[in-house]
Amino acid sequence: VGFSTGAGGCEGCHPPASTGVKVAVSIFPLYDLTRRVAGPDAEVILVLPPGHTEHSFDPSPKDVEQVAASKVGVLVGLGLDPWMEKLMKSASPSAALVKVGEKVPTLTVKESAIGDEAADKARTAPEEDHDHELGSTDPHVWMDPSRAKTMVAAIGDELAKADPAHAAGYHARAKQVDGELDALDKEIAARTAALKTRGFVTFHGSFNYFAQHYGLQILAVIEPFPGSSPTGEYIQEVLKVVQERKVPALYSEPQLDSRPAKTIAEAAKIPLGTLDPVGGTPETDSY
Repeated sequence: VGFSTGAGGCEGCHPPASTGVKVAVSIFPLYDLTRRVAGPDAEVILVLPPGHTEHSFDPSPKDVEQVAASKVGVLVGLGLDPWMEKLMKSASPSAALVKVGEKVPTLTVKESAIGDEAADKARTAPEEDHDHELGSTDPHVWMDPSRAKTMVAAIGDELAKADPAHAAGYHARAKQVDGELDALDKEIAARTAALKTRGFVTFHGSFNYFAQHYGLQILAVIEPFPGSSPTGEYIQEVLKVVQERKVPALYSEPQLDSRPAKTIAEAAKIPLGTLDPVGGTPETDSY
């Protein structure tokens, strides 16, 4: 599902130098959409390397150097990638920032699907992770293709502003990507409509927009606070849900430690798969 790309994985995440406008993007899904809108007219670089979690990243001096010449920065905002905003303001203070999360309707983080008391039991350390706190805005907006269409239009408009000579090209490609997202949305809708099991268990709280858009239900979240391993007590709560609701499979995410998911999957004797909300590997080389 998704778009095909010429490059395997993220080989093109730092393309060779070009004479076009330079655009820096925080995470892979936005990078892929941006490079499609940019086409041959702009050089698009990805800041967060594939395999790293989007919730915390410490840019290197090389990243600062890469971003320094950028005229545009594309990020989610909503508390997800504050490291990107800080990097842009430090390395390229005059660059225009497109916070795509502010362009779309957002959802609020509700209590854990198995109760807010259970979520309190999940945390093993008082991590700074406000974008996953109860009542905060859920920043994983790219997980819904219909919202991604709005983001693509915003990216096209910003590139056209930064590089008026190629405005027509940016707008034409944004319209093309819009059509591709429509087709993707219809394909996912058809495939999810055919599912007999409507409830699933996610590794962290990244699939709320996807679930809402396609009429699915998140029964539990294995690691409500990314990077903070859930307690044994909380894992038992999730295992209880898995067994009671006869959940057929569990999923981990490649950016985070899969051990809590493995523990539950082994105890429930069900298979463990992978759901990757960020991508950028050869298997997930497009939005």
